[in-house]
Amino acid sequence: MSDSTPMKSKELEVVNVESVSKDNPHQVPDGGYGWFVVIGCFLFNLSTWGANSGYAIYLAHYLADDTFHGASKIDYAIIGGLSFASGTVLAPLINYLVGVTNLTFVLVLGWIIQFIAVMLASWATKLWQLFLTQGVLFGIGMALVALSNVNVLPQWFKRKRNLAGGIAAAGSGGGVIFNVGMQDVMNKHGYQWALRAQAIICASLSFVGICLVRSRNKHIKPVYRVSDKQVWSCFGTYMLILWTMTTMLGYVTLMYNLADFTRSLGYSASQGSVVSAMVAVGACAFRPLTGLVGDILGPVSATILIHTFVFTLVFAMWIPTRNYATAVAFALMVGATMGTVWVVMAGIATRVFGLKKVGVGLAALWIAIGVSGFCSPIIGISLKSDPPNGAETDPTQYVNPAIFVGFMYFASVLSLIILRAWLITRDEISVEVHGGHFEDSADDLLLRVPPLQCIRNICRFRLPRKV
Repeated sequence: MSDSTPMKSKELEVVNVESVSKDNPHQVPDGGYGWFVVIGCFLFNLSTWGANSGYAIYLAHYLADDTFHGASKIDYAIIGGLSFASGTVLAPLINYLVGVTNLTFVLVLGWIIQFIAVMLASWATKLWQLFLTQGVLFGIGMALVALSNVNVLPQWFKRKRNLAGGIAAAGSGGGVIFNVGMQDVMNKHGYQWALRAQAIICASLSFVGICLVRSRNKHIKPVYRVSDKQVWSCFGTYMLILWTMTTMLGYVTLMYNLADFTRSLGYSASQGSVVSAMVAVGACAFRPLTGLVGDILGPVSATILIHTFVFTLVFAMWIPTRNYATAVAFALMVGATMGTVWVVMAGIATRVFGLKKVGVGLAALWIAIGVSGFCSPIIGISLKSDPPNGAETDPTQYVNPAIFVGFMYFASVLSLIILRAWLITRDEISVEVHGGHFEDSADDLLLRVPPLQCIRNICRFRLPRKV
C-alpha cells in the first residue's frame, strides 16, 4: 500500500486481513460430499418449485370446469399467488428459525406441513378451504423446505458454485411429472386424486433430500438475523431486489398461463398440459448448462445475455404463436432460459453479501420474490382479454400478458447491467484493500462504491474478477 493511500483504506485493510483467516477459501471444499448435497437440493426443488409449477394444470381445470361454483378467475389466480408468496414473505423468520434450531428441523417441519396442505386441498369443498390449503398452508410448507436449503450450496462450492446451483435448480424442471403425470391422473380419477398423488410423491422426494443435505455452519458460522443494517445499507441489495421482482413478475405470469394460452388457441387441456410440461423439460435439461455458463462468464454477465434472449423470444415468438407446434417449441426454449434466477441467485447473493450474511441477504430477496409471485398470476389473468361474443377461444387473448412479460425481462436486464457495473467497481476497490486476494467476505459490505466510477464500468469487459 502506497503512502498516498488514505488512512481510512489502511484501517479497512487491517479489518479485512484479519477476516481472511475466518473466511479462508480452503474452508469451501468445492465438491466432495457437496455433490450429495446437490442431489438433495435437486430433490427439494423438484418437490417444491416443480410441484408448484404444476398449479398451471389445476388453474386451467378450475377455469374450464367451474370447479368451485361462483369463483372468479381472479380467485383462482390468487390461490396460485398465495402458494408462491405466503411462505416466501416469511423468509427472514425462516432464516432465523434455522439459526435458533437447525437446518434439519426446519426441513422436516416444512415437509410435514406441505404434505398435510396438499392432502387437505384434495378434500376441499369450499373456495376458502382451497385458499387456506393449496394457497397459504402449501406456500408455508414449500418455503420452509425450499428457502432453508438455498443457503447450503454456497457453503460447499466456490469455483463450481453456479454449476452446482444449475444442477440443483434443474429439479424444479422436474415439474413435467406434475404437469403431464397429474393431468393424466386428473383425466382418469379427478383433480382430487391428482392432488393426493402429488402429496405422496413430494413427501417421498423430500424425505430422501432431508437424509442427504448437510450444512457447514460450524465452519462458516453464518449470521442468522431477521434483518441486518449492513445488508440494507448496501446498494447491491436494491439492485438484486429489482432484478428478482421484475424477473418473477415475468416468470410466474408466463409459467402459470401457458396451459390456458394453449387452450385459447383451440387445443385440449391435455395438449395444454404438454405445452406447460415443455417449460419443465427445458428447465431440467438446460439449467446445468446455464450454471456452467455462469461459472465461465460470471453469473451476472451470463444472466444479462440469457434474459435478453428471453424478452426477444417473448416478443418475436409468443405473441405471433397460432399453432400447437410453435407453442411447444416456444415453451421448450423459454423453459430453458426464463428461470435463470433459480440457478444464479445464491451465487450472486454470495458475491454481494459474503458467505456469512448470504442467508440474511437472500431473505430480503425472498420477500421480493413472494410479493411479485403473489401479484403475477393476478396480473396475468387480469390482462387476459375475453374472447369475442359467441366464440369459445381467441388466439389474441394473451397478447397483453405477453407484452407485460417481455417488458419485465427487459427491466431485469437493465437492473443487472447496473449491478454488474457496481460489482466491478467494488472489486477494483477490493483489490486495493485485500491486495488482490478475493474473498466472499461480508466485510466488502463496508466498502464505499463511487457512482461515477460505476458508470465508467458499465461497458467494461476486462475485469479483476468474473461478475
